[in-house]
Amino acid sequence: MRIAKIGLLMAASALALAGCTTMEGSTQAAPPVAQAAQADALMAGFVDPPMTARPRTWWHWMNGNITQSGIAADLNWLSWVGIGGIQNFDASLQTPQIVENRLIYMTPEWREAFRFAASEAERHGLELAIAASPGWSETGGPWVPPADGMKKLVWGETRLAGGRAFSGRINRAPSETGPYLTMAENDPLAVLLSAEHRDIPAAAGRVAVLAVPLAQAELPQASFSMSDNAPVEAARLTDSDLEHGARLVLDADLSGAMVAAYSAPVTVRNLRLAIPGMVRPFRSSPVRALLEARVNGEWTLVADLPVTSVPGTHAFAPVTAREFRLRIARNPDIVAPTEMDGAPGAVPVDIFAIDNLTELDVAEFRLGGDHRVHRAEEKAGFGSVLDFYAIASDDQTPAALDLGDVIDLTDRVAADGTLTWTPPAGNDWLVLDLGWSLTGKTNHPAPAEATGLEVDKIDAAAVRRYTEHYLGMYRTTVGDDLFGARGLRAILTDSIEVGFANWTPAMEQEFAQRRGYALRPWLPALTGMVIGSEAATEAFLFDYRQTLAEMLADNHYGTVAAVAHENGLIVYGEALEDKRPVLGDDLAMRAHADVPMAALWTYPRGGQVRTTLIGDMRGAASVAHVYGRPYVAAESMTAANSPWAFAPRDLRRFIDLEFASGINRPVIHTSVHQPSDTL
Repeated sequence: MRIAKIGLLMAASALALAGCTTMEGSTQAAPPVAQAAQADALMAGFVDPPMTARPRTWWHWMNGNITQSGIAADLNWLSWVGIGGIQNFDASLQTPQIVENRLIYMTPEWREAFRFAASEAERHGLELAIAASPGWSETGGPWVPPADGMKKLVWGETRLAGGRAFSGRINRAPSETGPYLTMAENDPLAVLLSAEHRDIPAAAGRVAVLAVPLAQAELPQASFSMSDNAPVEAARLTDSDLEHGARLVLDADLSGAMVAAYSAPVTVRNLRLAIPGMVRPFRSSPVRALLEARVNGEWTLVADLPVTSVPGTHAFAPVTAREFRLRIARNPDIVAPTEMDGAPGAVPVDIFAIDNLTELDVAEFRLGGDHRVHRAEEKAGFGSVLDFYAIASDDQTPAALDLGDVIDLTDRVAADGTLTWTPPAGNDWLVLDLGWSLTGKTNHPAPAEATGLEVDKIDAAAVRRYTEHYLGMYRTTVGDDLFGARGLRAILTDSIEVGFANWTPAMEQEFAQRRGYALRPWLPALTGMVIGSEAATEAFLFDYRQTLAEMLADNHYGTVAAVAHENGLIVYGEALEDKRPVLGDDLAMRAHADVPMAALWTYPRGGQVRTTLIGDMRGAASVAHVYGRPYVAAESMTAANSPWAFAPRDLRRFIDLEFASGINRPVIHTSVHQPSDTL
């Protein structure tokens, strides 16, 4: 018995205890109980269930550590323990090379090994599936050209005096690659790649040039200092780019502070705050931020601010003061870990943890006196919250900026960015150069040679190009005789972990078609401006998020399924899994799957399952019920940082919960490919 396989053996035992399968298989003699069961058809079905009733397992090939002898042994063993199918991932998590000849993704040697795997799977009657990309999320690779990468809206701002002729270059929209304006990508799974493989290409384009009147003058420049009175250059706090931020030292209780002081009292209505790197996958920020104002000599709380992955605009009732303080404190709402602890003596490694936090970078700390959308970045699709209704406004008080005030200057701007225009008198004007650039998200966690840009999920043509190329590589690898009806039979879209993207070249056309009105005049609202009223702006932003969600379901999941079906493959489909990692409707995302799929992570005895995972399973079962799908799958018994922690008695309760939630095809996480018996 291979030691590394014990976990899967115990998982299969748990499934057997739950009445799903047994250790009997196609290459071993039937156990004695089978003879007694021959006269009982129901019992016989439990002893030797059909392949359609058997669980599947994920089968990770880690960083090219692959051998054909290991493949043969893996599949022989998996068949024997009662597995009905394997779902292959070509992945890497800092996996060292342990074989003499590492097989690099899609080289002739790798292709030979994969064709052998397909032939062995067919020989054992196992359903073989592949993930929708190298790694486990989502649809990306080195063959994705920059123009087909995931995109975000960006803008440059130029302030002009009303009534004065202007002729010159406006401030262009930034072209940097990253999740928001000039902010750099910070993906802890992507940083596992070596430096030479982390050059992310760039691409950019113009959307429109719009001008809007400004009702209020800018606040005067504040002077900034740390709690120890050390001065901070103000220019370092006006951009979301980390390279220009200020480093805040924290004490042992994760506390620290920064003060903004004005020469005279000012009235403040909003704060833009960016503290990158504090939000990690599946983890809450360890700190929160508090904005305080010195009123009558005392510091008074103005707003309790969540620390988010992208800059956050926080609007509040007007506050007049000369000094404002940003105070960092320990987050009291950190959710306790839900994973089981490892066995005594085991040393888990949490690549997502922020250990020994002694300092953080404040990339942006900008107070404003103008009327802004509260939590504008999430509402515009740069991020997300669990409950948008909780942060929405129904205030219908007319705003200073009306939809009819927005002037389209796109045709007045030359190719070099030169604008010749005289703004109407009576107000200052803000010229917005709106464009798009890449988010920089790559497929992860894949071997370096198989890593590239994630494809634009809301561009159906780009998704089709990607999927046709991807499946074409596998068809070439295994041949027509082992693709579709035999051999390689399925594709799996895992939980989507690509972050947020809120633009695609056809966005204006898609929005008009789906919502029935023009997007362009409302574009300033995506930068945080209030148009018409807070309620009217919220209604537009709801429509915008709804459009993004529909496009994700139709243009990504629908297209992947269409191309898969054209190639004779069935589709296993997960969606959001936990909380809201993208803007999408998980029911609509899974409606295109032949086997809707969910996920259930392990949790300690006496602990609580994540309610979002209960919802995920019921969502998958609901999709199957509504669309007439006979099978509902779930990524099962998933664990993190819990080495050697499980026995069948630990695992059975998770399978029982899955069955009670509508799952009838568990997919065990995971059986890692073992290239050698001597490891």
